[in-house]
Amino acid sequence: MGGCRRHRILIVDDDPAFREALHLMLDDDYEVIDASDGVEALTVLASRKIDLMLLDLLMVHGDGFEVLEHTRRDPRKLPIIVLSGLNNAWAAATAMRLGAVDYVTKPFDEDLLRKMIQDTLISSSESPAPIGGLDARKPVVLLMGLDLGVYASLTVLLRPQCRVVRADTVMDALAVPGASSTILVVDVRSLGQAAAILPQLCEHFQNASLVAIGDGRLPAPCTILQTPLRVTELLGVIRGHSTTSFPGYGYSPRVLSVIDHLGTHYAEGSVRRLASLVRSSPDRLSECFRAETGLKLKVYMTQLRIEAAKWLLHQAGEKIDAVAARVGLHDASHLSRLFVRYAGTRPGAYRRIVAPGP
Repeated sequence: MGGCRRHRILIVDDDPAFREALHLMLDDDYEVIDASDGVEALTVLASRKIDLMLLDLLMVHGDGFEVLEHTRRDPRKLPIIVLSGLNNAWAAATAMRLGAVDYVTKPFDEDLLRKMIQDTLISSSESPAPIGGLDARKPVVLLMGLDLGVYASLTVLLRPQCRVVRADTVMDALAVPGASSTILVVDVRSLGQAAAILPQLCEHFQNASLVAIGDGRLPAPCTILQTPLRVTELLGVIRGHSTTSFPGYGYSPRVLSVIDHLGTHYAEGSVRRLASLVRSSPDRLSECFRAETGLKLKVYMTQLRIEAAKWLLHQAGEKIDAVAARVGLHDASHLSRLFVRYAGTRPGAYRRIVAPGP
């Protein structure tokens, strides 16, 4: 007795453990096959009908960009969701320009990825998938001049709802496509003489909601936050400016204190030290943090360090040993083990993907 064919999904990633995790997540609902690199993926595409591809960018043989270049010339217009450890504007913009329908950074929320896959398959069966259509509903938060710990905190806490990008200078910010950012947060104190080109910045991001840290010298209507900046205060402002549905952030005072403290001291954080800070036991604090944020406290602290390390490796080009020390890890080997687990690749491979200039 015949039935409807299940949708066939191709996973392209060179990490066998990551492919296995996706199989466990998707096998009940889809026919899932996988490829270990871009070359193998193109061979599969030439011989099998694929309904959707989940594509990594950082692979040893035939990276994801090469796959995207090939598939965008294919008249079948296969919908592709990029799953990557790269969290920067250039990589995302390039992937979307080459035809990806969405860009998701590792690690990701499983329920949201399932929903994204379902929506993409429905959309592609009804009409050709609009390039960037799904991603356009996600706010992009651009932080300019803000501390690395604040960037790491927002990246982890807002991962399901927003993509967070960090720029050190006005010129770095102007290299980000203006139409891609929906919320612009500027630490005016960090600009110095560069404050003279703030009008150019506001014109470049003319459709973005503006948030100024320190004072209101942005030449446009903006929300002003005073210093010292608290991560949770900025989190609330971003939520208020976003049109995306956010879960309720009913954090208790002790969890708020932990989030704000780690926004500044993520490299020195430990559960025992944080518990002492908020006058709680380590077990009780860990239980509360997980209940309110959905993340284990130790995992949250590790993810902060990994996001900070990603930025230092890719944008600042620092050596792996130096990065490990800056984010509070024992050595390069310790960083490498955690990086593989949470970013899906090794630090050296991640650093070799260097963004070209604008």
